[in-house]
Amino acid sequence: MNIAQLETTLREKQAAIKTLLEQQMREANAAVVTPATATTPAVTGRLRTTEEKAAVEALMEEARGIKARIDGAQNDAALQQQIEQLTSNLTRSNVTTNRERIVLASPGTQLMQSEFGDWLRKSQGRRGSNWTSPSAEIAAAEFWAATLTSDPASGGTLIVPDYRPGIVEYLFRQLVVADLLAQGTTSSNLISFMRELAPTNAAATVAEGAAKPESALVFEAATAPVRKVATWLPVTDEMLDDVPAMRSYIDSRLRMFVMLAEDDQLLNGNGTPPNLLGLRNQTGMQADLARGTDTNADAIFKQMTLIAVNAFLQVDGITMNPANWQTVQLAKDANGQYYGNGPFAAAPTPRLWGVPVAVTPAMTAGVALPGAYRTGAQMFRNGGLRVDASNSHQDFFTKNLTAIRAEERIALAVYRPGGFGEVTGLN
Repeated sequence: MNIAQLETTLREKQAAIKTLLEQQMREANAAVVTPATATTPAVTGRLRTTEEKAAVEALMEEARGIKARIDGAQNDAALQQQIEQLTSNLTRSNVTTNRERIVLASPGTQLMQSEFGDWLRKSQGRRGSNWTSPSAEIAAAEFWAATLTSDPASGGTLIVPDYRPGIVEYLFRQLVVADLLAQGTTSSNLISFMRELAPTNAAATVAEGAAKPESALVFEAATAPVRKVATWLPVTDEMLDDVPAMRSYIDSRLRMFVMLAEDDQLLNGNGTPPNLLGLRNQTGMQADLARGTDTNADAIFKQMTLIAVNAFLQVDGITMNPANWQTVQLAKDANGQYYGNGPFAAAPTPRLWGVPVAVTPAMTAGVALPGAYRTGAQMFRNGGLRVDASNSHQDFFTKNLTAIRAEERIALAVYRPGGFGEVTGLN
């Protein structure tokens, strides 16, 4: 879907929100709060209900998603134009050397606008001896082994005369786990924090002059080590010299590979170095809840209730496997009507019981993890995605090959493990 189509869809969504809100306001204003009596007139007018507000918010969420896609498409078009301008006349006047001028664009574009990109252009065709490139740190929140060449037996003719946007790349799974968590930064290699264990709420009404009941919060000191997620791959000098291809190469491969590993670690890391201790392996979580004869949605809501009752936290996210989300999405009533939007409505942001759902194959099939992701845990990053390149690996110098390495350092602190609990046996 192009930008014009997205803008049309957004206008339609905005009109639907306005219409729904106006309808709700009319119904609220006309609602009879107190019936008329022989001596007093009827009192009308009420506030909008929680269900009415949720319906408007659902449409707003869809509109925000469409707006984000429009912004992303516009940014991609602008970046493509900038890259073409940078590579049309490689003069000193159009080479970015000031690190403060690096735009917060995609990692590949930032790399080519950094000191690394400057060095790459100046050394084009003259990398005949042992060399190491300058480092480039990519200021991005999220982020890569066979050698890729232009030989027909490998990647085919990858260097084309004129590259235009619109090519559909190979799709990886959607990355959503990190998006559910509160974000933080650190300059250390270890996060120290206090973890809350089982709380006791003794608050109650008391008589005048009587002793007040004492509540209890139990804490323990905990640490979360900063771990490195990294990968590398080789590339020919011919590919390096093709500057526009570098952006696509890094964005679609190295960046995605690091992000895939990050997603899995945040969820399933076993805590054995160099792994993170993922959300599913924390001590002190709510007891697993088996689905039994309930539907997937009902069982998840019951676990959400247990978290609210026992940990005094509101669930703000759910992680599910695509197979189990499919069961929820395809649920129908006795008349064969979908409980959800059905197959002909615009795809909404996955939500269940009003909270976002992270649909990812990183979650084991048959298991869901509702939790207080933003209040009960936090993800920390030490710097951004770091990219280095060198031909000093094994026999790469003699083969005109370059090793490109990408890495990031992250940590996961879970402040309140009781804010998370699994639901098992989903279908």
